[in-house]
Amino acid sequence: MGANSSGGFCSLMVGVLLAVAMSAEINAQDPAPQVTATQAPGSTSQATATGFLNRKELTGDWSGVRTRWSDRGVVVDSSVTQFYQGVASGGTETGSEYNGTAQAKLEFDLGKLEGWQYWSAEILAELRFGGPLLTGTGSINPVNTAAIIPAAHGTAFSVTATNLTRLFPVNEKEGKLIAVSFGRYNLVELLHEELFAGAGTERFFNIAQIGPLTVLRQVPLITNAINVSYIRGGDPFLTLSLMDPNDYSLDPGLSKLFADGVTFAPSVNLSTTYFGKSGKHTFGGAITTKKYTPFDAIRQIILPGTPLNPIRPVAGSWSINYVFRQYIVERAENDGWGLFSQVSLADRATSPITRFFDVGFGGNGLFAARQEDEFGAAYAYTDLSPDLKDNLDLPALGVQRLRAEHQLETFYNFHITPWLQLTGDLQIIRPNLPVADTAIVPGARLRILF
Repeated sequence: MGANSSGGFCSLMVGVLLAVAMSAEINAQDPAPQVTATQAPGSTSQATATGFLNRKELTGDWSGVRTRWSDRGVVVDSSVTQFYQGVASGGTETGSEYNGTAQAKLEFDLGKLEGWQYWSAEILAELRFGGPLLTGTGSINPVNTAAIIPAAHGTAFSVTATNLTRLFPVNEKEGKLIAVSFGRYNLVELLHEELFAGAGTERFFNIAQIGPLTVLRQVPLITNAINVSYIRGGDPFLTLSLMDPNDYSLDPGLSKLFADGVTFAPSVNLSTTYFGKSGKHTFGGAITTKKYTPFDAIRQIILPGTPLNPIRPVAGSWSINYVFRQYIVERAENDGWGLFSQVSLADRATSPITRFFDVGFGGNGLFAARQEDEFGAAYAYTDLSPDLKDNLDLPALGVQRLRAEHQLETFYNFHITPWLQLTGDLQIIRPNLPVADTAIVPGARLRILF
């Protein structure tokens, strides 16, 4: 079962963190007009480059222009990431593919820029290029998350995010505030996890280690939404997202906004400390009013065969999610490595994928001399709806019934310089198709920050 065309969002995974990820980056202890709600964790204004190999971006500080823009409330980030992957053995066929993605992001602190206190904005444009997403594994999880945004083959351009955020201080001394954001979102990019995720350009390649496909029925890859999050102590605590259930990866979708229904996605985020190390639990879910069957098309996957018996579309498609993270080695905030796990369930009557589980470890600084390098290893289990497996006509494929997918992935991201990263990746997949042998999928990734 090959993943196809926009092979897969899914990264919203756990707890549906679109607003959570958006607001988690706010420093609630200092909600002054200078706060940038969309600024990435740990990021700062561009300092004057000390040398070509030590600067944060290949193009440096543009003779001070980048720093001046940042001081005035405009942050510019851009990158190009290239991939080469192949099915070395097993699967349904061997072969390889080259593809890549170019991203340009503008973040605006409107307090600095226009005097609009507590307002910020973001624009993200993405260009996908090269060959199609690598298939031939016989599996449902796309082996390359970045290669499916905004499409999974050829050259495709899209403005995948355009949104506004407003902060409402509740108790500044205790770091309590409410964040309201609305607009268009790339949900994969919103997941700023330090132990996994990474949108396929920084850490794991396979979408299974970024987020479960169980949520695809209710939560599309790129869509329009309104998000409200209650933040305390710098971390989001409660979040509610209302989103359009249709995928608008290549279409703004404004003329059809909520025409087919609405998805409700609440979540609660609990920060913990065990043995002096940071941890976090997230509980979330999603339910949509749009009507579906398990066979209805999802842009991220293609199901083999056709349904044997008609199934009536029903509303109320749901999924629930839990995510756990716990640092084992923690040198500073967002610096170290630890364990993570995700568990997700979805209803069998509307969702093609109903059960998902993964567990792994990852982070940065495995070696004392390589503190910036990221690494990870994880196992994921993905199972399909019994209603779907019992009603697919598969004789042409020589199988009677699909099975659960097992996937193991490990990677190491070597920071050659702060602006140049080279990653080696290996995936071992027991696919959904029983006639396909275990697939061995090596890959390489080269990322340049401009």
